[in-house]
Amino acid sequence: MRIRNSLSTKIILVVEAILLFSSAIFCVVSISRAQIAIRASIRQRMLDIANCAAGSVNGDILETLTADNMDSPEYKTAYDSIAVFRDNVELEYIYCIKDEGDGRFTFTVDTDPEDPASWGDEVEYTEALNRASKGTAEVDEVPYTDRWGSFYSAYSPVFDSAGRVAGIIGADFSVEWYEGQLQEQTVSNIRSYIVILAATLLGAAVLCFLIVRPFVKMQEQLLEEKVTAENANKAKSDFLANMSHEIRTPINAVLGMNEMILRESRQGRRLPAGKTKETHEAFDQIGFYANEVDSAGRSLLTIINDILDFSKIEAGRMELVRGRYRLSAVLNDVTGMIAFKAREKGLEFLLEADGSLPDNLFGDEVRVREIITNLLNNAVKYTEKGFVRLKVHGRDRVGSTVRLVFIVEDSGIGIRQEDMGKLFDKFQRLDMDRNSTVEGSGLGLTITRNLLDMMDGTISVDSEYGKGTTFTVTIPQRVVSPEPMGEVRTKAAEEKKDYREAFHAPDARILIVDDTRINLTVTASLLKKTEIRIDTALNGPDAIALAARWKYDVILMDQRMPAMDGTEALRRIRQMKDSPNAETPVICLTADAIIGARERYIAEGFSDYLTKPVEGSRLEEMLMKYLPEEKVLPLAGAEDEPEAAEERPAVPEAAGDGYAPLRAAGIDPDTGLLYCQEDRDLYGTLLSEYCREYEEKAAELRRDFSSRNWKDYSVYVHALKSSSRMLGIQDLSDTAALLEAAANAGDEEPIRQEHEPMLARYAEVVRAIRDVTEDKPEGVPAEENGDPDAGVFEFAPDETP
Repeated sequence: MRIRNSLSTKIILVVEAILLFSSAIFCVVSISRAQIAIRASIRQRMLDIANCAAGSVNGDILETLTADNMDSPEYKTAYDSIAVFRDNVELEYIYCIKDEGDGRFTFTVDTDPEDPASWGDEVEYTEALNRASKGTAEVDEVPYTDRWGSFYSAYSPVFDSAGRVAGIIGADFSVEWYEGQLQEQTVSNIRSYIVILAATLLGAAVLCFLIVRPFVKMQEQLLEEKVTAENANKAKSDFLANMSHEIRTPINAVLGMNEMILRESRQGRRLPAGKTKETHEAFDQIGFYANEVDSAGRSLLTIINDILDFSKIEAGRMELVRGRYRLSAVLNDVTGMIAFKAREKGLEFLLEADGSLPDNLFGDEVRVREIITNLLNNAVKYTEKGFVRLKVHGRDRVGSTVRLVFIVEDSGIGIRQEDMGKLFDKFQRLDMDRNSTVEGSGLGLTITRNLLDMMDGTISVDSEYGKGTTFTVTIPQRVVSPEPMGEVRTKAAEEKKDYREAFHAPDARILIVDDTRINLTVTASLLKKTEIRIDTALNGPDAIALAARWKYDVILMDQRMPAMDGTEALRRIRQMKDSPNAETPVICLTADAIIGARERYIAEGFSDYLTKPVEGSRLEEMLMKYLPEEKVLPLAGAEDEPEAAEERPAVPEAAGDGYAPLRAAGIDPDTGLLYCQEDRDLYGTLLSEYCREYEEKAAELRRDFSSRNWKDYSVYVHALKSSSRMLGIQDLSDTAALLEAAANAGDEEPIRQEHEPMLARYAEVVRAIRDVTEDKPEGVPAEENGDPDAGVFEFAPDETP
């Protein structure tokens, strides 16, 4: 029983509701009355200005004015008397009006210095003006519009010495001013009432809390503790009794079958030589019993693993280990295992997967497998005939995130409605009379729900007792690349095809800018077979110098660089006098893959946006989009015509694939090879570049840490994050990402805690890489000669523009 449902909470809510209702009525009435008073106050202020102006004008003089004597001293006197009020900040225009006697009113004196009305121009008729002509000062009830704008006007009569209306003073106030005054004062009143209402409600809540809640809560706690203790005691007793049975059953099978194995072994040893048939039969029996031991042992292991997983969750020690994985591989493995179990029970197993889902995802693959396996195992266990179906599709695809939806349907025994609320409770097994022979810990769904909570996922269930159950699970996962999954079993079975470039562009020239040599190497190497001429620069000033010298078809610009970032370099290239690249497409290269990043960089002037680590296929697609069409030679059917691989291994072949020492050091070469399009030579080159940069990068990180230069520090750890992730050093990449976020926020505490461990891990992986790579791997670009391009690398020897 939760506090929000407690009696004390209900009492407080009732009191608050009564006060809120009564106070709301009072506020509505008060605000309505206040608006009337505010409107009257504004109108009175307008009348005061008009009356003052009317009082300053001599009515006898006003009567003598005509169109013919506008240059007379009398006209100037009347004009000056009215013009004094023109500088009033609230007032738009002020002028004098004459009643023509036939329902028309005309201008006589207009003080507008910019666009004054002429003598005799007709004035917009309003009821307030008509009443003023009868001797009563009035303000317009509704606004009117003439050629000067929309106004509320105040009109005040000017009397001559005989008491007759000699003219009318008109004072125009803008609609915006009038309604703004009304709104401002109304809002001020509303705020006051809200403050009073909030104080009243808070005071009432505090009084109820202090007076009522202690007494009621004491009773609630006693009842809650009693119910909780009883339920927990019963659930644990039932769980322990069930576990005793579940664990003893496979142990008995293991011990019994092992005894039979021993007997058959002893009997086999006693058989005389030449008894081949009997010997084969003995071994057949031993094999049968060994299979039974294996099955029982696996059942026991599953139960123990469930209990251990649950213990970790209870202790808060369950952690997610995220990495790249292929959805098609997960589905193929899981469904292959479940399909076998389903066939053993005579069930039909069906898979319906949306082939348009992205295949390359980032998340905890092990836990995703565990969740799907738990649900499918349950479906098979509790279904005696019919089918088990797994449906997979996606929804809410926003930016780089997709929400995977797994639907597990079965035609099994179903779940009673009264048991639905206990389905995910710990230590609970449902419908024990019917399910007493079903093996398992009963913790699978509890673990599944807790794992989904950790992954920001959801789980729901729909069931009809006796007819089947449907579980629906959603898991948000980050998309690594948009390549569709296709048909699951076809995807898993097909061999990976060799890479071939999508186009050639020997006449095209591009510039790649990045402050990390390894990023320059990988980007340039990925484009090597396209025959594009490539220049590279390690910083913004070098990029500007090259952009002033050569005309490029595309510029690939890193965003985060020390001293001068990509945005500043782009701005200077665009603004250079006679710049040959003022209109050149500039693609932003960045590891910033959050929602809205693309729009932000395009708003800063970039033509497009490409996330790091750069993937070869996406890089080629981007260049084909922006390179001039006449310079691009597309290669039809490139994926079907693999070229022979060059025989130049970058990492010496040892046992297996040669990467065992890297794996032992916590480096995942499979991830690195994925970014290198399975090019081992390129991967070896990148590993060597990573080592070459170590001393320089480590020194820069130490220098900025010592000087507390967090701006540049964040740039260097950003680069380390990107290059480490690209090589498969995920833990170092994650630490660098943490330090980058802390440096951007100016939070020094996590930096001080993680800086030295990060550098130690950096040094450790560099040592491991140096142990397996050559001293000077081939394919590393050489520095170009000449001061203007110092620090610039050239992959195309042709220097002609």
